[in-house]
Amino acid sequence: MKKIAALVALAGLAAAANAGPGKIDILVRNVTAGGAAANSVNAAAGDTVEVQCWYYWGNPSSGTALGLSTVIHNITSADFDASNTTFATGDNRVGRFNFGAQTQAAFRAGNTLRIADVGNGGDVAAGGISVKQASPSASGSNFDANNPALGYAFTFVVGAGQTYNINFDAPTNRINSYRVYTNATNTTGTPKDITFDATDGATVVIPAPASLALLGLGGLVAGRRRR
Repeated sequence: MKKIAALVALAGLAAAANAGPGKIDILVRNVTAGGAAANSVNAAAGDTVEVQCWYYWGNPSSGTALGLSTVIHNITSADFDASNTTFATGDNRVGRFNFGAQTQAAFRAGNTLRIADVGNGGDVAAGGISVKQASPSASGSNFDANNPALGYAFTFVVGAGQTYNINFDAPTNRINSYRVYTNATNTTGTPKDITFDATDGATVVIPAPASLALLGLGGLVAGRRRR
């Protein structure tokens, strides 16, 4: 009986893992320094940083998911200094997830940043970035079934006034849609909703001025030793 109970428990865990909710995972990558994207990277003034949105998906309450259909959300930061430079308007959706015309805007006020649809100056929940791909039948062999899937990315250059860390989030109260395709002939109006967890945000770590001074001093000492 104990073995049967253990097998049932394992089966339950496997089912839970396969039917996991959606989740946005924000990663950052220092393009100037190189290296992989992560939830936290170091950067200094003048560095170009890429912000990536990855989308996890799972099965809805009924049916089996074939791949991500649509996620509508904002990207926000309350630590984005006015000296940083980034895009004003454009379409930064990645790969197959640019189905349907949309332009996004970087709305900025003081040290705040909000990326959403260009017409969403009033910050309504339905006016976020529309990350969407066409149905499996319409996409054919190009359908993106990756899990997670990379669907949005933008870059910015760290400004001289950015002396504190930058945190990025996709607030759950602005995730208006999180849907998957469950059959190859779904149209854009019939994918199924899935539940989603809170976003895994990302941080760009900015060295304190004292740390930069120590790094510079270390470089001078190393240079003298080489001589």
